[in-house]
Parts: sequence; structure tokens; C-alpha cells
Amino acid sequence: MKRILFALSVFVFIIAGCGITLSDYENAVLDGVSNLNLNKPEKAYEDFSRAIDIDPTRADAYVGRANTLSTLGRYEEALPDYNRAIEIDPELANAYANRGSAHSHTGQYEKAIADYEKALELDPEIDDAPGFLDRLFSDDPNVEKGIRKHLEYLKAKVKESPS
Repeated sequence: MKRILFALSVFVFIIAGCGITLSDYENAVLDGVSNLNLNKPEKAYEDFSRAIDIDPTRADAYVGRANTLSTLGRYEEALPDYNRAIEIDPELANAYANRGSAHSHTGQYEKAIADYEKALELDPEIDDAPGFLDRLFSDDPNVEKGIRKHLEYLKAKVKESPS
């Protein structure tokens, strides 16, 4: 998610420098990203909801609202928004990765594993562990942390638990 937030921030600066105006939808999404970065999740939730009201056919606002709910620890509530984002854009690796995290937090380990694997299949570089900025500008991804490491942990956990 941090990579997306960084990319959106860079996008805003580029757009602002070019004098290009943003749509109401884009403004709402960027407001949500900004408020989430400023640790104002309640306001971010409102912004992403506003974006969804403006255009319910775009996946990024659903992912933003779901990420906001996850930030608040409301993982079960986040799942329908992740599901909707994936319905809109089945190739959106970020939605699978974040839904996997929500499933993991709710103890749905098999679903988390499936989502993490799908995210990595769609985008092998999505593994967004600490130090992502260093890796963003290098060709050396840290595969010892992040999604891949958590995926290993979940697979071991499922394997050892009685069915």
C-alpha cells in the first residue's frame, strides 16, 4: 500500500506542476490518501466513500476505503470493499494482497494464503516489506520480509493446525 501512496503523492505533484485539473473523483481519492497518510482514518473513510458515490465503477476508491477500515482494525467490514474492487478489476494485485492481510487478521488463513499467492502471481514485486523505498530504486527486492514471509508463516500454521 505504501508504494501506491508514494506513487499517488508523486502523481499529485506532477499534476499540480502541469496545471492539469483533477476530476471530483480523483480529488476525493487523493484527499482520502492524504488523510490516511496524516493518520486521519475517519476523514479518509469519508473521502473514499465520496469517491465511490461519484463513480462506483472504479476500484481504487474501494481499495482505499477497505485499507482505511483495515487501519482501524475493522477487517470484516473491509472485506466487501476488497471483494468489490476485485470484481471491478480482477488484475489488481494490491487488492488481493490487502484482502489477504484482512483474512489473516480474521483467522481465515486459507483465504489469506490464496490471496497472497494471487497477488504475487499478478505482481511478483508487490512484496512491500519495510525498506520499500530502498527497493523501489533498486533491483534487489527483500524477500525475507513482507508478503512472502507471512505466506510461509500462514502455510506452516495451516499445516500444523488440526482440521
